[in-house]
Amino acid sequence: MPAPTFDTAQLRNHATDRSIERGREYVQEGVVGPLTRRGDELEADVQGSAPRPYRVWIQFEGEQIADVGCTCPYDYEGWCKHIVAVLLIYAEQPDAVEIRPPLAETLATLDREQLQALLLKLADRIPRLNDMIETALPYIAPTAPDGSTATAAQRAAPVLVNARALRQSVRNAIRTRNDWDEGYDEDGYGAVDDIVELAEQAQTALEAGDGRAALAILEAVTDEFSKHREMLDEIGEDTSLFFNGTQTLWSEALLDPDLSAEERQHWADRLGDWMEDFDKTTADSLELLQIVVRQGWNDPTLTRILRGETVPGGLWGDDPPPQNQRARIGQARLRILERTGQHEAYLHLAQAEHQYDEYALKLLRLDRIEDAVRAGLEQPLSDEGLLKFVKALYERGEIEAAFQVAEHGLRRPDVTAPHHDAEFAKIAEQMREFGLYDSHPQAELAIWLRDRAAAHGQNERALAASLIAFRIAPSLDAYQRVETLAGAGWPEQRLKLLDFLRDKVHIATETKVDVFLRESLIDDAIAAVKEHYVSSRTLARVMDAAIRSRPQWVIAQARQQAEPIMDGAKSAHYEDAAQWLRKAKQAHDALGQKAEWRAYLGALREKHQRKYRLMPLLNAL
Repeated sequence: MPAPTFDTAQLRNHATDRSIERGREYVQEGVVGPLTRRGDELEADVQGSAPRPYRVWIQFEGEQIADVGCTCPYDYEGWCKHIVAVLLIYAEQPDAVEIRPPLAETLATLDREQLQALLLKLADRIPRLNDMIETALPYIAPTAPDGSTATAAQRAAPVLVNARALRQSVRNAIRTRNDWDEGYDEDGYGAVDDIVELAEQAQTALEAGDGRAALAILEAVTDEFSKHREMLDEIGEDTSLFFNGTQTLWSEALLDPDLSAEERQHWADRLGDWMEDFDKTTADSLELLQIVVRQGWNDPTLTRILRGETVPGGLWGDDPPPQNQRARIGQARLRILERTGQHEAYLHLAQAEHQYDEYALKLLRLDRIEDAVRAGLEQPLSDEGLLKFVKALYERGEIEAAFQVAEHGLRRPDVTAPHHDAEFAKIAEQMREFGLYDSHPQAELAIWLRDRAAAHGQNERALAASLIAFRIAPSLDAYQRVETLAGAGWPEQRLKLLDFLRDKVHIATETKVDVFLRESLIDDAIAAVKEHYVSSRTLARVMDAAIRSRPQWVIAQARQQAEPIMDGAKSAHYEDAAQWLRKAKQAHDALGQKAEWRAYLGALREKHQRKYRLMPLLNAL
């Protein structure tokens, strides 16, 4: 398997300038532990502000990153500095990555006795692993004779649920993550996330068609969670995340077609009991689940929709739930219809519940290509859904159809590609107003179309997509791709793209600097670093480039950076101050002002002569 690749230019699409700067500082400080790659998964520990290092994991998918995670509490804008640091090392120091086989391959070499011995040895060494194994064991999906997941009909017996072990695991998650016995620190965040993960064991039972087992799992976890909710609130946990994370599971389990009327009433009553334990927002979520379980599959309105009838007001009438909750419930119903092979009912419900992404993809799975393409062109698919849909079309060999649907998505009012200056200005203004530079699916769609069209020799189509990709997510790589595809038309396109960068203050300063320095536009690069906060690394790049053409500016910047460090006696950063002063010296040399430099340096030595850590650095200048 070839090693997944990563271009550090992608960081600006996923992380803030500050996170990128701090990530690079972490690399320089050597706080990133060894990197290990197993197949498409990359892992590493990064020492942060907490006593224990944070764990970073990254899932690749070809040249793209499918998922990332970090155990730190950062939950703001994009990837954290720890993820950035790991990716920087992966991209820039490939020899530092240890390659190991995927865990599944390693375990496949062991026989039953060896696996058993391994688990027992780990259980002796790791506290509470016994509880974790006992909790998870009943929910491992049963397998059919051919090794695939068994269907409900193939299962010899229903899944047995160890409610006691589940409840103990909830308590362990709270105690471990929040460290109540020894105090609470920033690494204690995430207990609710851990509890949601316990509830997600119900998914295995649902996929096996055992809704009753799923309900038993959810009941044990939810009931234990409700008993500790107030304590979690007091220590700052966001308890609303629990029902946000489990509502879809609850909906699908409560909609199990095998439940009797008596069982549905029991669960409606059980949900009512919990409503008294939570605040109004959470109680509203539980009340909605009550409505769902009472609706079941025999609700008259639902029956009409599943038959394909148009019902004014749809399933929810004049009082629909919030869209995100409605979507979760709709998706739960669709999964059940998919699992039970009710294809037409699936399509009818998807349309009625505005699940346009699922509707188009279902048509594709049914090999109704023309209908699927029509849906892709006529239905308002989400950005993520559209990207997934065109990729699926392409993989089926429907190349032209995939390109047409992708172009349609990029021609929508919020992503239209400009074709002349007036339209360019209009669309650029729309991008500013709606914040479209943060829309990764739109950028990924444009990049996907650009690269696939180019591979098929469709240069005009690829060029149009490359222009959109640059305007949605500007980067040096995107700029260079336009240059490659534009051919003889590059001089005209170059001027337009450079004007675009100059005009838009919200584009990342690093991106502007990358392009302007590549084009030797020093004054533009200087103007860019004056607009917003810029990392010291980026500022240094501009100063290095400007030494000969704008030496006075370099001198002023160098002094502005170095003098506060020296005046503030920040000894840990004296080397940084010396680096800035070296640039000032080079700029003085470019001006032919060696005498002025010697006078300035002499004044610094006189002023800071008592700072024994600084003086050797000044003397070396």
